[in-house]
Amino acid sequence: MASLFKGIVLLASIATFAYSFYVVGHLVLFLSSPRSISKEWNWVFNLLDNKSRLHTAYGPVVFDTLYLIGFIFQHSFLKSAFVKKLLAKLGLAGAERTIYSLTSSICLHYLIQNWLSAPSIVLWQVDVESSAPLWWTFVITHGICWIVIFGGSLVMDLPELLGVKQAYYDLKAYGEPLKYKSNELRNLYAHVRHPSFVGLSLILLATNVMSVDRLVLAVLLIIYMYVAWSTDHKDVEYHKLQLHRKKLELKTQ
Repeated sequence: MASLFKGIVLLASIATFAYSFYVVGHLVLFLSSPRSISKEWNWVFNLLDNKSRLHTAYGPVVFDTLYLIGFIFQHSFLKSAFVKKLLAKLGLAGAERTIYSLTSSICLHYLIQNWLSAPSIVLWQVDVESSAPLWWTFVITHGICWIVIFGGSLVMDLPELLGVKQAYYDLKAYGEPLKYKSNELRNLYAHVRHPSFVGLSLILLATNVMSVDRLVLAVLLIIYMYVAWSTDHKDVEYHKLQLHRKKLELKTQ
């Protein structure tokens, strides 16, 4: 019976893995698709002279902020020691990361599907569609950032990151996957579980239309990442060592 339950958890983790990729695909389009807003909505330092623009932005900003707070709360609360102990008592230790990935994907999907734009207040707008150089600059910048993020996810062991490896190891009675990793890597994982703070920050800020809702999204997520990702000098030294090893490997090939 126990092995049957663990097999179901493994299947659920694989389904969560696929669903997470689906949501991330929507996230890429949500954050990196060029946007366009009518010129009449542009903010040119006369916002107080046209208070209707401010009024129309209230609702979207409030709801979008609540969506972000919900996502941030879930992202932090479900990795707390309290939740980990609770899941362990319920016999769901092997499903802990799967539950975390699934709820994160659901919250993120809900945020994307229900996000409200606030085009009445625009800090800047660049028409990338009318200029090939601007278009390619936008596309290449976002493309490089996403490649860095996805590449970093693969390096950081994507199946373990999304919970598939934990469920498989639990089914095979191998123990926690982190036990097979170095102390330095475990220390890094304790501080950072997603790669490229700079890459994601650049994606959030390098938009061709910085409306007030996009500003709220960028500011809250960047602050959250800055607060939550508390790397130390040991993590930096570990990265330097791994980079040095990779360079030596490439030279010997």
